[in-house]
Amino acid sequence: MTGNTLEELLRANPWFSALDEAQFDAMLAISSEASWPAGTIIFREGEPNKNVYLICEGHVALDIAVPMRGRVTILTLSDGDVFGWSAVLPVINIRTASARAIEDTQAIAFDGVGMQEACERNHELGFNVFRRLTNVVAARLAATRMQLLDMYATGSEGDD
Repeated sequence: MTGNTLEELLRANPWFSALDEAQFDAMLAISSEASWPAGTIIFREGEPNKNVYLICEGHVALDIAVPMRGRVTILTLSDGDVFGWSAVLPVINIRTASARAIEDTQAIAFDGVGMQEACERNHELGFNVFRRLTNVVAARLAATRMQLLDMYATGSEGDD
């Protein structure tokens, strides 16, 4: 990934700037490099959760299955974006969308169970991680809402 070590990539990312050394080391311990060529299905909606991903370079499309419409892309992600967030939540055991590399993509993968455990051991780390993940989830909810409005819109107000 552009010649940087995994540690350098994490240190350069705003997600990790508020972490102390012990918290940073905990995140580094559960991380690995991941890459996919363009067109690769990274995971499918309904599959078991495993990893959370942070995009370093590239673009990833998130899509969902919509009855009678097929697959609908709800969001396109790029450098610095996170996807696969549901792997960190013990309640959601399956993927809520599919992810596909639109172009060659490099990312950092975080083991979801390892992240859950690290957050449970260190509540300050958990606060930092979940504060950021809450923003990710809110953005996904807003994007999904816009897609639903677009799909079910029948015309603008006042149309006869």
